[in-house]
Amino acid sequence: MAESAYPRLAGMLVPVFALRHKRDFGIGDVEAVRQAITFCAEHKLGLLQLLPVNETGADNSPYNAISSVALDPVYLTLTPEQVPGLLPETIAELFPESVLSSLQSGPVQYQKVKQLKLEALSNAYVEFEAVDLETGTDLAYEFKTFVEGNMGWLPGYTLFRTLLNEYHGKALWHEWIPEHQNLVAAETWLATAKEKEELVRYRQFTAYVQWIAWRQWASVREWADENSVRLIGDIPFGISRYSADVWSERELFDLTWSGGAPAEPFFAGDEFLRRWGQNWGIPLYNWETHRAQRFVWWRQRVAASGLIFHAFRIDHVLGFFRLYSFPWMPQENHAYADLTPEQAKEKAGGRVPHFIPRDDTPEENAELNCAEGEALLKMIQKAAGSTAVVAEDLGVVPKYVPTLLDKLGIPGFSIPQFIVDPENREYTPRDKMKELTIATWGTHDHAPLITWYHELTRRWRGPDGHDAWLELQRLMRFLDQDPAEPPVLLTEKLHHAFLTALLESKACWTVFVISDILGVDWQFNKPGTATDDNWSQRLDRPLSAYHLDAIFGPKLAFLKQEVIRTKRVPIEKSGGLLL
Repeated sequence: MAESAYPRLAGMLVPVFALRHKRDFGIGDVEAVRQAITFCAEHKLGLLQLLPVNETGADNSPYNAISSVALDPVYLTLTPEQVPGLLPETIAELFPESVLSSLQSGPVQYQKVKQLKLEALSNAYVEFEAVDLETGTDLAYEFKTFVEGNMGWLPGYTLFRTLLNEYHGKALWHEWIPEHQNLVAAETWLATAKEKEELVRYRQFTAYVQWIAWRQWASVREWADENSVRLIGDIPFGISRYSADVWSERELFDLTWSGGAPAEPFFAGDEFLRRWGQNWGIPLYNWETHRAQRFVWWRQRVAASGLIFHAFRIDHVLGFFRLYSFPWMPQENHAYADLTPEQAKEKAGGRVPHFIPRDDTPEENAELNCAEGEALLKMIQKAAGSTAVVAEDLGVVPKYVPTLLDKLGIPGFSIPQFIVDPENREYTPRDKMKELTIATWGTHDHAPLITWYHELTRRWRGPDGHDAWLELQRLMRFLDQDPAEPPVLLTEKLHHAFLTALLESKACWTVFVISDILGVDWQFNKPGTATDDNWSQRLDRPLSAYHLDAIFGPKLAFLKQEVIRTKRVPIEKSGGLLL
């Protein structure tokens, strides 16, 4: 990877769904992302990191998408200028002020928002059919070109999405009738189906929606280039077992296990999470089949990300080396939460959660896992081309992973409270942090800075506060604050010290979750949680309004000042980014 792929920059992480603008429909959208890019440029932030934007399923998790390529229509901006065929009266009818007010209040109402947006898009498609497809306009040609250029994934997705509509959003394809349970059978069935004309038309509509989505996100990329802001996307290691990909290309996946992550002390959720870890429900990969197909599925996935993003983060890169796997599905977790390993083994038919293809012991296993992971990451890098690759290497990390990432020139993540001296637990000094790394106080999965710090001081003041006191002293030394008198609360001075510490570090990129920039307690994901209120936290106002606030305005001014002082301002040139 070229050295200029990771220049010294600072940035912000915010999920698209959390963003707001005055005329959004209850969820962040493409227009909100454009405004976030403007916000970053105004504050000299050269990086804007987003969570995955592929279409999600019923759990709304961006990391459990129903397609590895298809974009989520819930993020589309619905204006006549942005959606060919959309009429102003359609928006006025579906989104009167009373509906807008209801949608914009509180957390994201995914089901209602998506239903209304798809209805608006359906009306727009009727108009597009009549005006553009019937007369063969330039837009019709553009749509046809899009379809022809995406035959690697679009046919499987559109038929899956069509059947998903027939089953009222129930994606459990193994419960569909046999004629619908895979792509080949469904294509055969469709050819003679009595509702063929209606189904084919809906399938065409789903392709139209994807065309609109890719058009809008292409404009986001252009706006980012014009403003010298690099967009960082996110490619999850896994894909939903109830996705179009698994449904249409079953041979690429192993459905007998459920991928996840082992228990980590840092994530203290329910009893299952503490005892067993995270069971994501994702299928494993049949890597031999992927190799036989020259990794065309992965190369397609990576190339699609590069059309929008300047860089992408591989979520759970550790899965390329070995994946912690469960012999039961997430919906069965409750039945195992209180069991001993022996009881769980008996209940699961003699199988137990473990790393697949193998654990890292003995050493020969570790060497084999490392070699196989290296080959896969090299494939990813080659497929990425000029798009920068970033590795989310957090969790139970094998000792060979950081060394290999350095060898490949791929930055991982450095969270100060995790990169400590194994003997004295002192934080790695900011001037000793690696250069090829992304420094952050946490990701969307971690408790916000203010929550983490207040929990630390709460433990310090509790009956068993000695360990917390030692941790506080180590933290204060890292922040260049007085270790003898740590504040009980996250004061303005201490908040500034948290920001400055990472901006002054050697790390090539420093990224702050928007919660940590503002010093608020919003957490966008609570690992191990599958309730409707997860992945739904929104900002309380548009980004552009924060600098006017008496509390938040000075925080943003300080951040901009420190970005400039620590020489993390993006290099600009006429026409966009200097790559």
